[in-house]
Amino acid sequence: MTHSARRRWFALLTPGQTTGIMLAGLDVVVGPVVLLAEATYADADAARAAFGHPAPAPGAGRFVDFLVVPELPGVEVRDGVLTETRAPSGTELWRLEADGRRRVVSYYDTPAYGWRNGRGDVRPAQHVGLRARYAGGGDYVAAFEDGVDGVHLVAVGEDPPEGFAWTKVGVSRRTVPLSDVELYDAATGDPFAHTP
Repeated sequence: MTHSARRRWFALLTPGQTTGIMLAGLDVVVGPVVLLAEATYADADAARAAFGHPAPAPGAGRFVDFLVVPELPGVEVRDGVLTETRAPSGTELWRLEADGRRRVVSYYDTPAYGWRNGRGDVRPAQHVGLRARYAGGGDYVAAFEDGVDGVHLVAVGEDPPEGFAWTKVGVSRRTVPLSDVELYDAATGDPFAHTP
């Protein structure tokens, strides 16, 4: 399926979450969000205040980091809270400086590649997010990506399954038609019915 432009969400990160992303490859996202178009914070202090985050410790940086989360299949926001899931393909990590400047720090380039510029393990979270039972055999992490027909299947292990190509050491990917998979939510086991 090719996905048209969708809403994007602003999710403010704690320093611990940023560290988890950049040093450990953390790809699980959850928590309060606002529509990106409404996240017009003048500076880092204004964003912290809006999300109820404490001021930084003395001597710590005055910036904040945030995610821009695209609304792809598997992303669910209820009453302003993003339910726990794997970061969708194309999620961006930004820094909002104390003076209001914004810059991109990293980009989640599908579960098969992980965060660009990150130093952590590139093994996608398997306990949350979409999974797929593939008609060709196997059960895999599943991910959609804007502009790509079908669904990405991501395998973790020493040897890639037949038809999969290496993306990183121990991680491989194959893109298949949506009709070849049965999607479900990894956390609940509930079937996921995707409609364009």
